[in-house]
Amino acid sequence: MAQAKQKSRALLPVIILVAILITVVLVWLISLIFGLGYMKTAAGVRFLGRIRGGAPYKGTAHYSDGTTAKYNADAQTLTYKNGDVYTGSVRDLLPDGQGVMAYSSGDSYEGSFEAGAITGSGTWRYADGSSYTGELRDGKRQGTGTYANPDGSGYTGTFADNRRNGVGKATYANGDVYEGAFVDDIRQGQGTYTWANGDVYTGAFDGDVRTGKGVMTWYREDGTRAETYDGDFVNNLPEGKGTYTWYETDGNTVARVYTGDFEGGLIKAN
Repeated sequence: MAQAKQKSRALLPVIILVAILITVVLVWLISLIFGLGYMKTAAGVRFLGRIRGGAPYKGTAHYSDGTTAKYNADAQTLTYKNGDVYTGSVRDLLPDGQGVMAYSSGDSYEGSFEAGAITGSGTWRYADGSSYTGELRDGKRQGTGTYANPDGSGYTGTFADNRRNGVGKATYANGDVYEGAFVDDIRQGQGTYTWANGDVYTGAFDGDVRTGKGVMTWYREDGTRAETYDGDFVNNLPEGKGTYTWYETDGNTVARVYTGDFEGGLIKAN
């Protein structure tokens, strides 16, 4: 009896080893039959699932930031755990080339991708109805493009770091138009502002307001020129040295001219 127990104990490790080997072989056979496996792409993305021709076919991609996505090579889709869905060209389990990203937030992007980043040119469509078409880098507006709002306002020109930077044309919902320089979404530098009623200012802007040298022209309802001011501005008002001209109803004949000092938008009293 004691000898039988000793034999059983001696055989136990062998039985366990055989069971492990059988399990390994079975797993290998199943993997071989169904093409299941594990691999790591050149971009460092880990993949677990079906492999075909040495490349990911259908399975789960695991990214270094903890994000996961279901990959389907037939449909050319990456379906992320947060609900975002990418359809298009894929390289190393990353969006690369032309594609469409539909975000769970309701936003979408169609255009160029580079190693998983939105880089190149394309169109963003936002859930609030606004859109951007143009150049991008790492998902941000960078370069030349057009931003449009549902209310009719928008901007066409240069962007940097998602903001209007450089020269462009802004159209406002009330019909006003500004063409000129921007710095971080602010009118800064030289430009021309045209009001919906026809009035025009051309000159310097500082901190989004008319400040510096400039020319302001006011028009009557019939479109004829009524008055002009050419000189210094501070906070949208004539301030400093300048020339104010009044015109007859024909808009060309000068009725009166004043050259001198201005303060708070008014002729400065001596």
